[in-house]
Amino acid sequence: MPIVDGMTSTKMIRSFEKTHPGIQLSKRASPNGQIPIFAVSASLVEREKQTYMDTGLDGWILKPIDFKRVDILLNGIVDEEIRNGALYEPGQWERGGWFESRKKDPFTDTTPSGQAPILANQPSTTSPEPLSTDPMDPTDLPAKSMTL
Repeated sequence: MPIVDGMTSTKMIRSFEKTHPGIQLSKRASPNGQIPIFAVSASLVEREKQTYMDTGLDGWILKPIDFKRVDILLNGIVDEEIRNGALYEPGQWERGGWFESRKKDPFTDTTPSGQAPILANQPSTTSPEPLSTDPMDPTDLPAKSMTL
């Protein structure tokens, strides 16, 4: 790439996504929660897999490009079953693939947490302590307003 390399470009895109959380993703990208980014190179090495993932890459494909494999990987953007069938497998680096299965959106999980609900505007069950009648008594002030 003439101005920045692929790793830097990926970092820039992920940074933009983090600083613009309200951005509307395309119909195809939205199930992934982010823009899918694949590294395409002849020099990617398996031992650097975690570096690629930490950078924000979703997957990789090596040159020379197998266009049938590219088709499978791109279909993995919208089809979770295809994506899961193209996940990274140790020793199969030359095939290319997705680094991880689709991340579950924490905002759409409807599994009960098991915690009691927090109710707003519920009356307190404790009564306030009586205040002193001495206007100079510092214990007469609410605790949160006593800052030093």
